[in-house]
Amino acid sequence: MQAREESVKVRTRLWCINGLNLLRDVSEEEMLRFAAITRIVERRRGDMIYLPGDASQSVYFLKEGRIKITGLSEDGHEVLLDIIGPGEIFGELGAIQETPRTTAAQALEDAVLCEVDREDFEEMLATNPQMSLKVLKGFGSRLKRIEAQLLRLISKDVPTRVREALVDLIDAQRTVRPEVPVKIGLTQQDVANLVGASRQETARALKELEYSGAVELRYRSIVVRTPDKLRDRALVNGH
Repeated sequence: MQAREESVKVRTRLWCINGLNLLRDVSEEEMLRFAAITRIVERRRGDMIYLPGDASQSVYFLKEGRIKITGLSEDGHEVLLDIIGPGEIFGELGAIQETPRTTAAQALEDAVLCEVDREDFEEMLATNPQMSLKVLKGFGSRLKRIEAQLLRLISKDVPTRVREALVDLIDAQRTVRPEVPVKIGLTQQDVANLVGASRQETARALKELEYSGAVELRYRSIVVRTPDKLRDRALVNGH
């Protein structure tokens, strides 16, 4: 009985880590080794995974759902820094640096996480240069997204920032076909935080996109009905 229970646990952990970007092309032995140090954690929509000031004791990998990473501006307003999708890692920077969390992570949807203790994660990286390189590349990609977000903030008007932010969000869902409507589980306030605009300005921009037929505004979510139309830059200048 004990052997059977242990076998079920291993299979469940392997299911959790299957598809993680960090573990692509690794050997079966490395997969089993990683599974052995992984805990499966479930979070409901709205649950906090960590807050600023928390100790950075764990690294997280997202199996299902989406997570938003936020910070606070000097005046105390929430700033949406990134949206984490399935397969991605988060919480690794503070863990590697052994510093308290400087951001917050919250479940945008019901989520399944693979949690690894900081020390176990560091040991894996120390013995696997390929994995270390993937972590660096993943962190670089996140910085690139944040840089693009900052560039939009200082150089483009609110309607353009809203449209381009929505395009980035649907592009992040790689499995979605171009012609299929995409549901984005963000509130209008979330979008405002993402593009650095007021709630009122963001609502006007979203209403314009809804009037054009590109999106449909729903309770606590936005449905991009025609992704190809949303990519049309003319939407911000007219219909």
